[in-house]
Amino acid sequence: MVQHFTKRRHLGEVMLKYSKENINGKIVVKIDQIAYPPTVYLDTWALFDFIGANDLAGRFIKILNNLGGTLMLSIMSILESVGLKNQKQFQCLCDLIDSIGIDRVALLDFNFIRVIDNEKKYKKDNGQFLEISPAIDLELLDVFIKIHEPENPLKVSEIFLAYRQDLENGKVLEENWEQSLFPIIARARNKINALSNAKKRFRKRKENANTYKFPCTEFLMETCFDYITINENMKMQDKEWRDIFHTIIPVAYCDFVLIDKRWKNFVQSTGLNCPQIAKVYDQRDLSEFLKDLGSWKKPY
Repeated sequence: MVQHFTKRRHLGEVMLKYSKENINGKIVVKIDQIAYPPTVYLDTWALFDFIGANDLAGRFIKILNNLGGTLMLSIMSILESVGLKNQKQFQCLCDLIDSIGIDRVALLDFNFIRVIDNEKKYKKDNGQFLEISPAIDLELLDVFIKIHEPENPLKVSEIFLAYRQDLENGKVLEENWEQSLFPIIARARNKINALSNAKKRFRKRKENANTYKFPCTEFLMETCFDYITINENMKMQDKEWRDIFHTIIPVAYCDFVLIDKRWKNFVQSTGLNCPQIAKVYDQRDLSEFLKDLGSWKKPY
């Protein structure tokens, strides 16, 4: 399994490139994840919207393939999708993913703490992300290799099917984010100094946003927590914490990101703009998104 990253605004030349060879009678599988821009990340609702509208799905796939772009997926996309109770809808989702092609899909890490740590290590050691992208999910790629049967063609839907089987066998993702993370926000809101400091930090970052350069991962993470704190009526159930994972890394690393309206508003409030970060869209913006994607030009 090989990962590459090139020095540019995008994730690098990223795709899943599959090869296998027979070494002493044993088939050895290798997956190179090398992202061709434009890179697109779809929140789970967007995946569901596309499978529910063949015309939208067809336009999206055609545009992405014509541009030679890449659909970015995360474990969060997979775990939310495998819960689809309608088997026909789930199969349509797998068909949509596979129709894009194995060489037009890449796997993105949802864990912004881990990605930020990787960014700091790479910058300290190399000055640039020369070999392995800090935002690529190596653990998910390892899972991909383990579940794949080498005698069969590789399909991205294999990951979805494997996790769905786990769900059917009684394995579930334990989510305690509301219980473990929201009390931190509540305590900050209830302390006058903490709330005041959060407002000052948010305002100062926004004023200086144009000085930040790719990747803006840490900026987005810190601003996101301050944003939640200062918006005192903002509830943060488990679903909302999941949406943060759909937001921070994709917005920091991709070209186009479709997310919930609440988190689009957050991104627009930061003062960051493309090409520092991705262009962001919500559910009302699907037509605008397809139009912008279709007119995308490769930067030089």
